[in-house]
Amino acid sequence: MRKLYLLALTGIFVGLFGVNVAPLSAAGNSRRNQRLENSRSRTEYAYLDNSDVVETLNDYEQNISCYPPDSDVNANVYQTWIHRGIALQKLQKYRESIICLDLALAVKPDLEQAWYRRGIALSHLKNYHQAFVAYHHALKLNPDEYTTWYNQAVTLEKLGVYSKAIDAYQQALDLNPDLYSAWHHRGQILARLGRTDKALIAYQKAVEIQPDYHESWYAQGSLLARNNRTQEAIQTYHRLLQIAPDEYRAWYNQGNLYLKSQQYEHAIAAYQKAIAIKPDYHQALNNQGAALEKLQQHREALKYYSNALQLEPQYQKALNNRRRLLLKLANLDSVKND
Repeated sequence: MRKLYLLALTGIFVGLFGVNVAPLSAAGNSRRNQRLENSRSRTEYAYLDNSDVVETLNDYEQNISCYPPDSDVNANVYQTWIHRGIALQKLQKYRESIICLDLALAVKPDLEQAWYRRGIALSHLKNYHQAFVAYHHALKLNPDEYTTWYNQAVTLEKLGVYSKAIDAYQQALDLNPDLYSAWHHRGQILARLGRTDKALIAYQKAVEIQPDYHESWYAQGSLLARNNRTQEAIQTYHRLLQIAPDEYRAWYNQGNLYLKSQQYEHAIAAYQKAIAIKPDYHQALNNQGAALEKLQQHREALKYYSNALQLEPQYQKALNNRRRLLLKLANLDSVKND
């Protein structure tokens, strides 16, 4: 069974099966996701019966193409094309890889790994309709491969065909219940569809399997916050920050929840953490000012509003807050003078 080949999620607007769908949000994609994707895309390959595949890849690192000399063509020519296609994917030459894989499939159309690899290349090229077709062919040949179901689900998610994506993630999970990334992405779709309780269950499954999976903790906290489950959201962000103390967005979101629940000193502490990690975080600077203003620390609040505007001069919330507070302070000074 091949290892999981993760595909990073990005926004797209495409119709599949005759429907138009909204773009897929990329929120929650993190630097960790990108590092994981970059690492795996360089090192993981499709399953091949030939145990010498890794050595074969190294043979084609330099000046690789899909057009070997005649002496390189033999009775097992399709294996040559597959090896070259995989090596080209390692070099991120996805269009050339597809040419090789198509040559292999022209010789032997029932090559599951060639269809699978074709799907990966097309996914990287953002040709998701054709990637779907390639994964579909691979699954007809081998319906028990969870990585293909997973990548099929990612493709459907990118295409906005959410009900079918949920089904495909479920197929992957039936084959590999510990596939935490599938639980996470399933949760994202369920949240998008307004099925909050089921989404939370999916996120919780992801972190039970992989306790340091930042993305699911963050998504769970955000979903709880959107549904006004403030204390649960605060606790979820707290769990995340124990794992990833440099996650400034979580500090900021936690600060907002404390501000909403009138726990102003806790809000200030959270915003300070966010600003210490990301000094140009103008939204956090503005909200820090709001929390200070609630504690009647007007002069200090004014400084934070001004700092936010130094970074983002057209930031309307900070402009409004600063203008209002200046008027308030002017009125207070007028009363004192009277």
